[in-house]
Amino acid sequence: SMATIFFAEPELVVGHGRRVLFVNPDDLQIFKEIELPPDLATCGLKAPEPCSCPATGPGPGQEQQSAAAAADGAATATAGSGAGKQQEATASGSGSAAEVAVQNVSYSPDGQLLAVTTSGSQKALLLYRARPEHARLLSARPLARAASALRFCSDSSSVLVTDKTGDCYQYNCVEVESAPRLLLGHLSVVYDILWSEDQQHIITCDRDDKIRVTNYPATFDIHSYCLGHREFVSGLALLTDRHIASASGDKTLRIWNFIEGKELLVHELPAPAVRMQVRVLETDKVFQAAVLLYDNMDALALYRLERSGRESWSIKATQMVRAEAGAWNICNFTLTANRIYVTGAENERLALRVYDSATGQQSNGVPEGWLKMVLDGLHALPDADGNCVPFQPEDLSVWFKKRFDNVSDYLERKKRRIEEQQQKSN
Repeated sequence: SMATIFFAEPELVVGHGRRVLFVNPDDLQIFKEIELPPDLATCGLKAPEPCSCPATGPGPGQEQQSAAAAADGAATATAGSGAGKQQEATASGSGSAAEVAVQNVSYSPDGQLLAVTTSGSQKALLLYRARPEHARLLSARPLARAASALRFCSDSSSVLVTDKTGDCYQYNCVEVESAPRLLLGHLSVVYDILWSEDQQHIITCDRDDKIRVTNYPATFDIHSYCLGHREFVSGLALLTDRHIASASGDKTLRIWNFIEGKELLVHELPAPAVRMQVRVLETDKVFQAAVLLYDNMDALALYRLERSGRESWSIKATQMVRAEAGAWNICNFTLTANRIYVTGAENERLALRVYDSATGQQSNGVPEGWLKMVLDGLHALPDADGNCVPFQPEDLSVWFKKRFDNVSDYLERKKRRIEEQQQKSN
């Protein structure tokens, strides 16, 4: 189960269960919301078809369309034509635990589209036309497997979805009903994905310590690797047209020249990093990075990333945020100019807490009443059987490499065998 949260000026967007809320970050008043039906077939989701092979021709992002033309094309699409019954084969589990739930949410760069992926019994990519009032559904396309990351291209003409097996699909946002194209695949789960501003490179990171830079549209051609992490790479951020930051379970934050696959800086973290958010303070030069730490006394660490020369960077710690780590199960967060919004589970229910970036202390400026309304609005809606599913965030310990100790395993088995033989002989 997920609780997704991000800030897209001027809205704080929070998704959980079958709802996405759009909230004023200052006082948490709710602007608008999206509620998914318990059965996505009612909004036009068809059963998944076998996917198309990797395409080598130019993709939708290469067609020289202005964002306005793309928006017009999408606006004429009809949502939910022909509600086909979703195949049972896509169920990831049985019973109410596999209820449809919001997994990832993302705005397109032009602010016109909203993409939502769902998990549970019906895995789908839902594309909405974003509007000042409630969003309008344009299409519901099936996903073969649960999504792990979501990223629009810079001109908003398509969106990339990576899944738990490491495959990356491109979905056209102009022809909103069209089938996806398989672009590339990893051998393990992809945790984050970037698409360069010029659309020439797709950058992915995975559980196998790798950051891969793939050429686009010729995605069969790998441009470079950024190698050096020794554990899963949980987050990526584009800093300039040639630099990225990465955070990892190996307790490091790194800066790379991704064009050359060259590591420029390694900064030690107090604990493994499981999520990263980066804000631009000064274009191409100064950034704020915040990292969610795994199983640490302080839940979050804030850093200042600064570029002083063409390939010269510095990373300086600015603030640790305790965020009552250990007292609740923190799963996600986002940043605004002066606050950090943290989501997690408390007593199997979603909790949201707000902290000041400058002090790391809980923020006083958030009205309790509105915070309660947001949480009430997000508490699990009953599933098709009328049951409410408790909120249990993903167990992040499975992200780490298993440390196999064959010798002690062997000695343990040998000891058991001898004991069994002794019992038999007695």
